[in-house]
Amino acid sequence: MGEDIVEATPERVMAVIQEMRSLRKWPESPDDRIDWVIDGLEGHTSFFGHCLVLGATSDATELAALTGPLVDMGDARWRAHQQFDASLFTDDADTDPTAYDRRSALADVIRALDSDAAVYWPLGSNAVVLVDNSGTAPDTAKAAVFVLPIEWVTAPTQEEKALQAPIVQDFLSGDSDRVRSALWTVVRTRDPKVLMPLVAAVPSIKRETADADLGGMLASNNAHLDHALARVELFRKGVCLCAAYLSHQFYDPAKEEHKRYVRIVGTVPNYRQWEPDRICECADCGKRFQVEQGEYHYTWWKWTELR
Repeated sequence: MGEDIVEATPERVMAVIQEMRSLRKWPESPDDRIDWVIDGLEGHTSFFGHCLVLGATSDATELAALTGPLVDMGDARWRAHQQFDASLFTDDADTDPTAYDRRSALADVIRALDSDAAVYWPLGSNAVVLVDNSGTAPDTAKAAVFVLPIEWVTAPTQEEKALQAPIVQDFLSGDSDRVRSALWTVVRTRDPKVLMPLVAAVPSIKRETADADLGGMLASNNAHLDHALARVELFRKGVCLCAAYLSHQFYDPAKEEHKRYVRIVGTVPNYRQWEPDRICECADCGKRFQVEQGEYHYTWWKWTELR
């Protein structure tokens, strides 16, 4: 920035900001930028958002005469502004990508303008951000306004956080082997640490696997996927996961007992099958089930709740 302030009234700048919100063209790569002119004011668009530099000058008072009314006009048009404290967000290239807070990117931009805070107005899918250090009496007062996707100023949603979990990544990978491995992990566990990230990710998993062909010559793996997601739904509702036994034929009582999910407390003769039915008691809720074991092309188990 040179020693300069845009030659425009606050009203004209506000009109340009409104037009910036309508810009739809984005660079093809993160290293590119698109220059534009709106009503005689020059700005640019990067992967980050749309930027209009307002000035860089040794006369902080003159710059404040432009930015102060802009804040008032923004509050009157969009509701009271919010504060963005850049000091709270310090993640960088060395931060684990799964832990990176994207608000650190905006914080970096604010610090590059020799400021430690900004004001912003959330406006649906985007936000108007004003960075202005003229109030701190610096050697060079700087100000710029950005129109950004709202994600740059807001905390990640629960679904976005969930999408970083390794098991969720497996479900979303598009790799049928990884999806099958993930679904059987869900079918075989009651561990909240495994299931909790999946709760918020179910909508994304359903979208990404809607057309997946997971194979399965004798029993459809797509049906197993549906059952795995149904288990996640039971977990979300706080329903004991023994309820899942009723709708799936592949819960082996011996394996469930080995994992200490049930106790086999007795047997009942079943003259239709080679094996007697087993009476199982859920280790978590105490419900009892009579489990029939049968053979077709594979071994199956039918769980019936005892009232």
